[in-house]
Amino acid sequence: MKKKFLTFKGFVEKRQKPKNLKQEDIYLFEHEFEKKINNSYVFLEKNLLILNKNIFKLKKLKLYFSHTYMNRPTLKNLIKLIIQYMYLIRQPKEKLDSGVWIINNKSENYFHWMTESLTRVLSFKEINQESVILLPELLNKYEFVSKTLDSLGAEYKFYNDDYIYNIKNLFLTSHTAPAGNYNSEIIRLLHSNLNKALSQPQKKRFWLSRKYSGRRILLNEELIIPILEKFNIEIFYPEKHSYSEQVDNYRKAEFIGGIHGAALTNMLYMEKNSNVLELRDANDYHNNCYYSLASSLENNFYYLLCTSDNEGNSTVNYDDLENLLGVIFRS
Repeated sequence: MKKKFLTFKGFVEKRQKPKNLKQEDIYLFEHEFEKKINNSYVFLEKNLLILNKNIFKLKKLKLYFSHTYMNRPTLKNLIKLIIQYMYLIRQPKEKLDSGVWIINNKSENYFHWMTESLTRVLSFKEINQESVILLPELLNKYEFVSKTLDSLGAEYKFYNDDYIYNIKNLFLTSHTAPAGNYNSEIIRLLHSNLNKALSQPQKKRFWLSRKYSGRRILLNEELIIPILEKFNIEIFYPEKHSYSEQVDNYRKAEFIGGIHGAALTNMLYMEKNSNVLELRDANDYHNNCYYSLASSLENNFYYLLCTSDNEGNSTVNYDDLENLLGVIFRS
């Protein structure tokens, strides 16, 4: 029988509203003002198989979707998993005595790593057990993976993506909240752990550009530079800096702003009561992950609605941006 450890209790998360919320925009956020967050658990199961980012149990014909996918896999992914499953039956397997599982199918994405995988690390640490976090080799190429795990004092190892591993004792962490949501107790604990050596903020202001990201860019970004300069906001290109350099800058910031994208996750490196501005599609009432994160971290969240094309690129209104920045820096 598997063992089950309760690590963090669930509750109803009640969020502060965006600082500049307009009556006509309430429909974009109101379904996120309260959110039920379930308990977090760690399960200890025996004799499980790992291949890449998937977990199997051959004897019971079981696939551990709740631990390896934030949402249920698509039919295409399900068929792929079944094929892998059938392949496993006849293959030799490498044995490991123990391990910890903290990842899902999106963990190589910065936002998902920071808010989903790292919170699961903290959940495991609550049970005071000795074991090593197991990660597929594909994650080794991302500097933020090792840097953040080191910050949390976690022991980890990378395994070959193409090998099959038989884990005698595998600690399975549950997701600590639904996608785009957070257990505030855990996310604040994560903030504390990531910033043990937090330097005093230097009132820096950064505009997080997606110019070099290749997608979801701000089409008229070059034209808003005079407005940004007026408010002493520096355009910051994350892709041009090492992860350590990025973190050092975010820790100095009192304000970050930019179009909806993973760089906004870096409010995790800012002190509470900092200001966060998200440019978002005028018709998007679904993607509220940064609003929710700002609320959990007790930051001041502002938004500005933009027009977007079919490829997700956006255009911001100059006057609206200038007026909102004026409000932010007067408050």
